[in-house]
Amino acid sequence: MIKSKLLPAPGLLLSSLLWTALPAGLAAASDDSPSASQLLLLIQNQQRELDKLKAALAKTQAAKTEKTTSDGPLSSLDQKFSFGGVVEIETTKSEDFASAESSDITLATVELFVDAELSDLVSTHVQILYEDDGDDIIRLDEGFVTLGNTERHPPYLQAGKWVVPFGNFNTDMSSDPLTLDLGETKEAAVLFGVASDGFTLEGFVYNGDTQQANDNDEIEQGGLAFGYGTEIMGGRVNLGASYVRNIADSDSLTTGLAAAARALDRLVGGIEGHAALSLQSWTLRGSYMTAAKAFRATELAFNGRGAKPKAWHLEAAYSTSINGQDVTVAATAQNTGEALALGLPERRYGTAVTLGVLEHAAITAEYLRDNDYCIGDGGTGNDGYTATLKLTVEF
Repeated sequence: MIKSKLLPAPGLLLSSLLWTALPAGLAAASDDSPSASQLLLLIQNQQRELDKLKAALAKTQAAKTEKTTSDGPLSSLDQKFSFGGVVEIETTKSEDFASAESSDITLATVELFVDAELSDLVSTHVQILYEDDGDDIIRLDEGFVTLGNTERHPPYLQAGKWVVPFGNFNTDMSSDPLTLDLGETKEAAVLFGVASDGFTLEGFVYNGDTQQANDNDEIEQGGLAFGYGTEIMGGRVNLGASYVRNIADSDSLTTGLAAAARALDRLVGGIEGHAALSLQSWTLRGSYMTAAKAFRATELAFNGRGAKPKAWHLEAAYSTSINGQDVTVAATAQNTGEALALGLPERRYGTAVTLGVLEHAAITAEYLRDNDYCIGDGGTGNDGYTATLKLTVEF
């Protein structure tokens, strides 16, 4: 911290200078009164000395302020850390495939995150999540370290726990797409990537939650992801594709496989592709995901044989402003195949409207219509719906 000598106030400085000059002035007055030019010269000299002292004081105060704001504890935190999160409250009314109706009010999501930019080449992300899934547990949802800066250098390394880059689940709907329900894979992993001129190539490895029978518990799972984004026709297009060696490690499939997840007969890969086009106020999205081959019927069955689950998702969204408030209208059509054992519908249609009511706050009204698999495939052949009114506050 810079230490400075205490300087007297400008008013005191002027008084001191006048007091010092006073005896000489009195002496001169006793002999001969000073001329107007002599008095003016005296005042000018005193003003110059006063200006020098004021400049020195301002310089010292500025240096002290700069040191405090740039190196002080609070300012250092502001420069290195960013905090944020989201709170979602939902009111829902639904009817399932057995025609049973229900309604509820829930604290659907509470999410908090801390990002730290420790240097140009080192950053961290930590995210804590609560979801209304019946257990009221707050979980460490994500936590990872990134080494690299793609704005300066193409290569980067990421290590920790997060959703590995298999699939893209962006949406303007309130509910997640069925592709996420099928393929989202959250693991502790190590990823190496290269990003340059809109292209991204990533490879990652992890030790999954599933394994083959009589196999060791080792780091033997992984995948590849490719992406490209560019400006086009006044809008933006993003394309991507990815592969995982074992799609059974997705959160949904691990649950659906139950005890068979730790004794798989063979590994089943996963493949997906996605695209998004943003043009003026419109955004169009599409994605497709599938297992590369079928599971054994004793592991995951569909209609008496091994299941080969798949899903696709199409969505269109239009964003505008009405009376100064942001409004987004979205519609979706989705489908799954051979995913009955995972509790997913065969078809889904829906629409959602999101209105920004206040700064950081939005209300979304969504309606989804689900169609179950037919009776011949083991389903009910019935329809169901879910109507949701959600308040979202981001900070």
